Amino acid sequence: MTLDRSLADTQPVRPKRSWGWLIYLGAALAIVGAIAWATLNEIARNPARDATADLGPYGLVTIRLTTDPNPALPTGTVALGFVPMDSRQRTVLLDGISFEYGREGSDQPVGSGEAQLMSDGSGMFMGGAQFPQVGNWWVRARMTKGNAQAQVRFIVYVKPAQ
Repeated sequence: MTLDRSLADTQPVRPKRSWGWLIYLGAALAIVGAIAWATLNEIARNPARDATADLGPYGLVTIRLTTDPNPALPTGTVALGFVPMDSRQRTVLLDGISFEYGREGSDQPVGSGEAQLMSDGSGMFMGGAQFPQVGNWWVRARMTKGNAQAQVRFIVYVKPAQ
């Protein structure tokens, strides 16, 4: 078989470059960036609900605060749940938890209470608070076990009722 060199191209045929994949890559990066920004914004907006204190001979105890409703509302009583845990996330049995709360920016308490141990064996303590105004409030919880005492402080955002 003989080749006719006059029919052969001296330059290889290159397909035209497509830049459409750059549009998809840019869109994907924009979506990932928007999700990361929204997540970081939400984390910054919601204060931490875990606080750790040294309970002397019993070691470090972390209290996790929950509110019902979440976020707290300025109408009615807001249920406060306190769950004491050790470093392995196991509940710690305490003798009691008392709490007081007030407006952020002032150290004067507006109210106080004694959280009651739940009878279900979960180790959770429950109390109630009334936040009459929208905004940031602090909750200071004092835990006792034996002769040891410690306190932790939380920030609770009270959202307007819809």
